[in-house]
Amino acid sequence: MGAAGWGHFLRRSLPVELPILINLGLLLALGLLAWLVADVVRLARVTARAEGDDPWLVEAQVTVRVRAVAVAFVAVPLALYGAGRVQRTFAGGLPEQGELLFGTGLVAAAAGIVLIAVVVPDFTVKPFAGLGTGLAAAAAVLAAMSLAGATLPVEAVTAGGGASPEAAVAGSVSRLAWRWKVPDGTPAKQVAVAGGNALVRIGDGVVALDARTGRERWHYRRPAAAATGLAAAPDGSVMVLTFGQATGTERTRGRTVVLDARTGEVRAEHAGRPFADTDPASHGLVGVSRDGTMIGRDLADPARHVWERPVRKGCHVDRRLAKPYAVLREIVAVVSDCGEETVVTGLDPADGTEVWQYESDKSGYVEIIPSYDLSAVRLRIAGEAGEQDVVLDQRTGKAVKDAAGSETMLDRFTAHGHVLTPAYEGGRAEYRREPYRGGGARSAPTPDQGDRPGWRRGFLPLKDSMVVAEVTATVQTSTTVTAHVVPWGAAGGTDIPFDMDFDGREGRFTLLPAAGAVVVAFSPSATIVGLT
Repeated sequence: MGAAGWGHFLRRSLPVELPILINLGLLLALGLLAWLVADVVRLARVTARAEGDDPWLVEAQVTVRVRAVAVAFVAVPLALYGAGRVQRTFAGGLPEQGELLFGTGLVAAAAGIVLIAVVVPDFTVKPFAGLGTGLAAAAAVLAAMSLAGATLPVEAVTAGGGASPEAAVAGSVSRLAWRWKVPDGTPAKQVAVAGGNALVRIGDGVVALDARTGRERWHYRRPAAAATGLAAAPDGSVMVLTFGQATGTERTRGRTVVLDARTGEVRAEHAGRPFADTDPASHGLVGVSRDGTMIGRDLADPARHVWERPVRKGCHVDRRLAKPYAVLREIVAVVSDCGEETVVTGLDPADGTEVWQYESDKSGYVEIIPSYDLSAVRLRIAGEAGEQDVVLDQRTGKAVKDAAGSETMLDRFTAHGHVLTPAYEGGRAEYRREPYRGGGARSAPTPDQGDRPGWRRGFLPLKDSMVVAEVTATVQTSTTVTAHVVPWGAAGGTDIPFDMDFDGREGRFTLLPAAGAVVVAFSPSATIVGLT
């Protein structure tokens, strides 16, 4: 019963509270149990003084049996409830120690009470032998259950031989290199690229595939759990994987696991979601407090701040922004409203020191948008004093492009140039790549889309070509996707067809540049493809 009480104390932080009837039942059982203990003590004393067929001994034995039966009527339903909670916490894949101790303790206590009701304790021979054996058995069961909760739900394989060497991002692609499918056939939830790997979030965890070969390098899964989020640092050093409530199971605090993105080794694990308002960056995690102070957080100790950098004096953070910062390759760009001007500061995520600062004489509603390759950040300001739309190089903080005006709206941009899509200029049937420094614009013809809807298409500009993926045929649950690879400034191109397992429902393409490859995914498909 002590284990159940300790478990009841530990589970106070859980989101699911116990029903009032259960709490009342626990109080009633505790009172009856105290009464039963007093009767057992009285039986032990009577036994010590009894001689022959002592009527006082018979009366004491009957009293203990009757009292044990009364306690059992309350304890057994509580034990069934506790067993159900243990089953549900395992079913959700994230067993909590408080739930395990609470449920297992109730079951063990009920079993002991029922045993007393069936076999009245005999204090005439070895009075404490049975008690010691029972306590040892209960302790063994509790220890086994606690160990199971801490170890059994995890299935993990790390990459051997350390991290694989990373190649440069592919300048173009020409063939289908690999095709991988989620083991249970369910759609991939999320795809990211880090540490030379394609990270695929599936229903119960994450699988890391070598971006060039498609071979599995490592995985981290919690059977029956629900993986709800994945975020990776730009340098591929770490990734944060979060688990939450699985469908049809008990609500849970969730779990957060910090993994090495290259090898899959666990760097830290925490109950709940202590990093919900932070992002992985090179050299750690960064976030912002309510007063606008930028914070570097410790992976192993969520409560510890590695560094803090208050907002500049006379400035404040615009509360309309979901995040007043953008995590880039090597720095974190933070935007502040300083009255009549807007300031963007580049911070080193390792220690919070200032690397560069950009000041604009415009103020108003601000957007800060990282480029798809994290080499630049786009600053958009709309206010009474006018508008500004500028691209800043993440290494220097210098403006590399003044993008003001609808004619030069950016879709895919980097620190070196941007790509304009046909949707932005009526009557144009090509993608156009415009460098910021030197050289003229280069174009790539748009593949004939016919009457296919726009959601069936995704694109990714590379250094030497444009990759356009689109759905070209659907037969029942199999869909053919064709990747059109069109060189910049040249005629012709290469078509790479491949099958993806989905029924042609509306979804969204994801094309990611990786080490020596391009990773293609389509939501809601279970198939991930690599082009090299």
